[in-house]
Amino acid sequence: MATGGTQRSTRVVADEHGWRLVLPAGWSSISTSAEQRDADVKRLLDRRFAGRARDELIRLRIDLDQRLKADVARAGEAGATQVMALVDPVDGLPVSATLVVAELTTTDDGFEDALARALRGDAGVLEVGAVEVAGRSAVRRRRRLLEGLEPDAPEEQRLWHTHLDYVIAVGDDTVLVLTFVTSTDPLADPLVAVFDSIAQSLHRADEPGAGALAWETTPLS
Repeated sequence: MATGGTQRSTRVVADEHGWRLVLPAGWSSISTSAEQRDADVKRLLDRRFAGRARDELIRLRIDLDQRLKADVARAGEAGATQVMALVDPVDGLPVSATLVVAELTTTDDGFEDALARALRGDAGVLEVGAVEVAGRSAVRRRRRLLEGLEPDAPEEQRLWHTHLDYVIAVGDDTVLVLTFVTSTDPLADPLVAVFDSIAQSLHRADEPGAGALAWETTPLS
């Protein structure tokens, strides 16, 4: 994926405290509530596989259904109310990409404590370092892990997942955690570039020029 090219429509997602992210076209929200998430996942998959013979990609649809429901359930357990997922296919093929946004309240130990809670586990770490997002101190970490539907899943049901985490100090006692994941391993690098751009779009609704933010993208090759 490259910058430039034809500008597409965007959507803005916001948390209850006024922090906003600009998402590229083709992303959709899934509720983490047990009453709503199955219907949201079905709606998302129906849109993703529209126009394709149901039996043509049935195994892929089943796998995506199980993975999305598991990811959304875990996000709900972690306190998130919504999961954003890339819905539209790229060059006619489905691409896996999700984003979970959650807020953590810091303890007396401050940002370091919240950081440790947000970045539990250090398996598969490829990159980690301090960055700045929206003029705030942040930590960015990239990991690559071999994961399956279940811990003891056979090798053929296990896929490489790339995780990109941002932990951003947005207040004196609050951090914003952005967790991106993709299991489309051949496109991990260009997708991480997209994830970085989404993270860097973070802004407050009342910031000067916030309404002028735009997203430009060209199809993956």
